Amino acid sequence: MSFDLDIIRLVFFCISIVFIFEGIIYALFPDYVKKMLNYIISLNSNSIRIIGFLFLLVGTITLYIIF
Repeated sequence: MSFDLDIIRLVFFCISIVFIFEGIIYALFPDYVKKMLNYIISLNSNSIRIIGFLFLLVGTITLYIIF
């Protein structure tokens, strides 16, 4: 496998990896996923927004550290 990727291929590669990991989680732990989705539904919008910003911050910091 060649790792000489241009930016478009890199973006699609990363999106594909996310789909693979999510597919593994849904395939192996469907009951847990349903419980987590029900929990998220019970949260108010502000809590979900804060969680989203935290994930955004962690992802951004991780990319900064790696690159």
